[in-house]
Formats: sequence, C-alpha cells, structure tokens
Amino acid sequence: MREARTLAGLAAEWLRRGVTAADLRRVLCSGLPSEGVRTAVGFLAHRLREKLPAAPESVPAPEPPPPPPALIVCAGPGEEHMFRPHVPWATTCGPCYREEQRAFWADAQARAEAAPEPPPWRERFAAVAAGGAVSDAEGSGC
Repeated sequence: MREARTLAGLAAEWLRRGVTAADLRRVLCSGLPSEGVRTAVGFLAHRLREKLPAAPESVPAPEPPPPPPALIVCAGPGEEHMFRPHVPWATTCGPCYREEQRAFWADAQARAEAAPEPPPWRERFAAVAAGGAVSDAEGSGC
C-alpha cells in the first residue's frame, strides 16, 4: 500500500507538469529491459524519478480582481441609505429603481387610459377629404 502511494505521488507530479496520462503510460512502458525487471515497484519509481520532465516555467499569478465600487448615497425616496452601484451611472439602489419603474409605468398606463380615443380612420379620412385639418389628438391614432 505504501509503495502505491509513493508511485501515485510521483505520477501526480508528472501530471502537474503537463504530461498527459497517455504520455506517462508510454514513458513507463516503452523500452523495457530485455533481461526483465526484478521489482516492478522499484523499476517504476526509478523511471518516474529519472525521466521526470522539467518543471514548466512559472506562470505569473493572475491579477487580483478590481476592488468593489465605492458606496454611494441612493437618490431614491425614503430614508437615506447607501449602496454599491452595479454600473457607473446608477444613482439608485435596486429596490428604489424598481419602485421608480413601477411608478413610471403605472403613470404611463393611467395617462394612456385617460387619453381620449382617437376617431375611427373613416372619420379622419372624411375630415381630410373635406379639406378640414385633423387635430393632433385626432391624428395620433394612425
């Protein structure tokens, strides 16, 4: 059991250095001595130590992530609070932004429902044909 752990550790070092499992198998099994091997564990350990490829050039450590954005005061309604903006132009936190959007669309829907219904197209056409001008409120339905 101890020999297996030793061989596994040596083989793992090969894999850490970028050698594929197929290449490792090829190195260990090719060119076997014609007179045979006394101990398989000793032979494999010798090959794993002696034929170990050079360590790859050290890869520079990745740059650390940028620091989080600074806290800013939310411009939304209610008690003053701070948040980290997810985009540079944000001035309100998520909940305040969603509340502003709900209010905006509720107002837009109320204005749309309160707007007078434009006259049917036939009446507008008749008014234009008669030489009358169609007002903005009447002409906006096309």
